Amino acid sequence: MLTLAKEERNEPACPVKFRQGRHGTDAIVDCTGCQERSSLSDPECRLRLVRSLSGKAWMDRLLLERYIVREYSGNGLSSLAGLVSFYDDVKLQSSILQSYGCGRCGGERRKSVMRAAEASIASPGEACRIEASLQMQGKDAPECRACIERYATFLGDLTSMFTRVRYVEERPYVRPVFSTSRIMAEPPDGSIFLRSYEVGGGGPIPPVHVTIYEMVDSVEKLYFVMPWEYSMEEEDISLIAEARQRLLSKRPETMEFMDASSMRPLFARYGKEAIYSTAAAKGLRLEPGRIERLTSALVKYTCGLGILEDVLMDRHIEDAYVNAPVGFNPLHVVVDGEECTSNIFLSEADVESTISRLRAISGRPFSEANPVLDMDLGEFHTRVSAIGNPLSRGLAYAFRRHKTTPWTLPQLVSKKMLTPYAAGLLSLMVDGQSSILVTGTRGAGKTSLLGALMLEIPQGCRILVIEDTPELPVEDMQRCGWKVQGMGTRSPISGSNAEFQASDALRAALRLGESALIMGEVRGAEARSLYEAMRVGASGNAVMGTIHGSSCQDVYDRVVHDIGVPPASFKATDAVVVCSTVRRGSGQARERRVIQVAEVSRSRWEDAGGAFDDLLVYDASTDLLAPTDRIDTGRSEALQKIAKKWGVSIKALNDEVEARALLMERVAGEPWAMEAEAYARCINAYRAIRERCGGGGQFREWAEWLEREGAYGG
Repeated sequence: MLTLAKEERNEPACPVKFRQGRHGTDAIVDCTGCQERSSLSDPECRLRLVRSLSGKAWMDRLLLERYIVREYSGNGLSSLAGLVSFYDDVKLQSSILQSYGCGRCGGERRKSVMRAAEASIASPGEACRIEASLQMQGKDAPECRACIERYATFLGDLTSMFTRVRYVEERPYVRPVFSTSRIMAEPPDGSIFLRSYEVGGGGPIPPVHVTIYEMVDSVEKLYFVMPWEYSMEEEDISLIAEARQRLLSKRPETMEFMDASSMRPLFARYGKEAIYSTAAAKGLRLEPGRIERLTSALVKYTCGLGILEDVLMDRHIEDAYVNAPVGFNPLHVVVDGEECTSNIFLSEADVESTISRLRAISGRPFSEANPVLDMDLGEFHTRVSAIGNPLSRGLAYAFRRHKTTPWTLPQLVSKKMLTPYAAGLLSLMVDGQSSILVTGTRGAGKTSLLGALMLEIPQGCRILVIEDTPELPVEDMQRCGWKVQGMGTRSPISGSNAEFQASDALRAALRLGESALIMGEVRGAEARSLYEAMRVGASGNAVMGTIHGSSCQDVYDRVVHDIGVPPASFKATDAVVVCSTVRRGSGQARERRVIQVAEVSRSRWEDAGGAFDDLLVYDASTDLLAPTDRIDTGRSEALQKIAKKWGVSIKALNDEVEARALLMERVAGEPWAMEAEAYARCINAYRAIRERCGGGGQFREWAEWLEREGAYGG
């Protein structure tokens, strides 16, 4: 049965309003009172939209607003535009039917043509059958023959229009009405399932389901996440949306909302009250589990980070970033070392809201005068870097997730970032109070390795840590028994006259007495003070820091030529450890590796104008960090320095490296022993046994201790 024309059915048009946004014109359709599915894939819904959009200005996005908002902006919108254009053309052409013959049949013919057009819009594949039925309409009276012939000619002209009616269905982006960030609800056609897992959840809160797909026409994989609140029942969505409005309109009676650290529990308390009130107004009784779920979603989309929280809770994700302009660019993530695109599209409104929250947490400004915000988001163990106008054409930011517990050398061995022998050598060099610079490109694992090396400092030694953005595991090490003092280098208000520079913090640290000195990142003027500390040996303790660079020579050029440290002072560096990301074979996954450990050659320094001797070098063909003969032959100046300080032979020192390598290998094979707290017990037990044995045989006794500990469950 043909669909009746609008004027026959007396149906109200879809309520459409147009809004000019940053990236074009949005057509917003209020579908809350509609009985249809509110989707272009539904024929009746598509037909009503075509009628409602007929003759109106066109748009760049179509939003069908209900409790679940569907957004169209690609092929589906283009196809809809073609249907509206076809509908308008048929209306224009059929308006002349009244002029045929006596005019008595014109109105009925016009209705027939419009019914055919609407049927073609609802079911484009039926157009040819409808055209054939139109050819048989008319009267048999002789006086009508000329009129029928003209009508037949008119129908022939419309034939090409009907045969071109097409609709290419597009899966819309979806979001609940209380969020403005959207997701692809289904993976692209042809996507190949690789693996899936769940994130978060617990009690009444459902977990978030994550799936990794391989895409047909892209080397990138797809990180596909479906937050549970994006597929809630309409009643639950309406409760959250109305409670959110109640909560946002609440006037604070005290200054309690000014404390960023207490925002989440406060919003949870007031949010639960708002949900109770909203449910009571609707005559609904909610069980406790449902209240908890709704409150969790409400807090997440008011004072939280929205859908970003699901990403930041995923332990498989190392980095996440979005480029400006947001809304058109998906969120990109690095999952287990492999960069993926995602089905998440953040909105400008959500990004601005997130920036406001970050600004409140950090206490630092973010504006056109200060277009960079760099901070640590402790709640999610994440470092955030945001940029805005005029530095960027719109807001953009990147998140780098930290491990929730400190990295240990055995864990890095288990991840193949370095070999057990390399871990044993670095452990001995740190214990031997060497001055070490860890270098590498962004994301190469410099900070992770530096944090792991800090755990090799004996617990009897005091450690001073200087960094501008907290990334090193100061508090975790304190809980595990190390004596660590953290020192920040920036004031809450960036750029103020009261800002505390790294060089000032370094000078203050040197006055605090005998301590191992750790500098989060060597950047500028503080390097001179750092190298002064290295030259005097920081009162005989280890000095370590990170610096950007891809090789030992890069480090030398930056420190000497860019920062201005005299070459003679650079000789205070005992070793440089180079981290990098490598691609194994032809794969796209990036794996972190230590690719070089080199010592500064003081004996050849003056003649060579700066010289490095490799102790360990990465071999890509075997994926191993292999030792050079400088260690076995005893020619390593760094090891000679430690041997002289400890009063032992080079052979005894090499035996100690081998023993520590065996320790790293054994701990790396015991999951319970690799975490920082358990590893602290392991390394302390090893040192105690070594002290008692006086060197020799300590590993065998320690291995027996490890077996006993493992038997008791760690």
